[in-house]
Amino acid sequence: MSARLQHRAASPRAPSGHAMVKSTAPSAFERIRKNLDGYFAKARDARKRLIDGPYDAKLLHAWRVNLRRITATLKDVAQFSDDDLGDVHAYLRECREATGETRDLDILADETLPHFADKHDKDKASIEAAANALKARQAEAHTLAIAALKQHDLAMPMRALRHWEATLEPPTDNMTRKLAATSIEKHYRQLAKRAGKLDGGQKTLHRLRTSTKKLRYSIELYAHVFPKQASASWLKQLADLQSHLGLAHDRLMGRKLIATAAADDAKAPKPFRRWAKRTAYEASKDAMQSLAKLEHLRHYWRARAN
Repeated sequence: MSARLQHRAASPRAPSGHAMVKSTAPSAFERIRKNLDGYFAKARDARKRLIDGPYDAKLLHAWRVNLRRITATLKDVAQFSDDDLGDVHAYLRECREATGETRDLDILADETLPHFADKHDKDKASIEAAANALKARQAEAHTLAIAALKQHDLAMPMRALRHWEATLEPPTDNMTRKLAATSIEKHYRQLAKRAGKLDGGQKTLHRLRTSTKKLRYSIELYAHVFPKQASASWLKQLADLQSHLGLAHDRLMGRKLIATAAADDAKAPKPFRRWAKRTAYEASKDAMQSLAKLEHLRHYWRARAN
């Protein structure tokens, strides 16, 4: 973590204009601030419960998702000032990435492999051999994940963000709407561009999945400044798209991980790898159909950009 971020962390939260003004209705920016604080609180709670034990894969997922919600939107929100909050963003991304492989192993061991086993009884012996090898690696990954969590405290970036908020001149609702429209448009264009480059490979799939998350989390963060129904339609369709992309990613990642987890039994991964490749392809096709439905939704944010 940078020296600047450490310095910020030691600074008490200064009184802010938007904090002192009493109002029955919070400003658009105040609601964004509260949303970000909420993401931090959920990630911090998940981290504490994981460290205290016992290990729960759902808590690790909550840790990662809430950090992703922050990193997906923080740079856009930072445009309200000359400070891009790059150090905060980089540190939070490091926090999330430190537990990435553990999350992939959990999905493989707890979801993907059992799903395969339910449909392939004839491969029961080889599946059990792969599962046993995977359990040992998964247990080791859990230990490493907890160690990583202990090294990545969220207190400093939280205080740094609050210091930034407290010293910022509160933007008007009109400024917030314009920033929201610009941010959503940027992420929508990125998603459309990456969708056009999807070629069945894991790299392009990953990039499209990342763009989908960024667009979804941006629409969530700014939903209160636009008509509720318009945002809801996009969020519903993006959730559907994300589920298909996520399934394709999980199958391809599982195909990759099981090859090393079951290295002592060369026959075990083969049926699984074939199945994972096929079902990843099917999920990708479903994702493209879901993506096409986005084109029929009204770009509600564009009317507000002017």
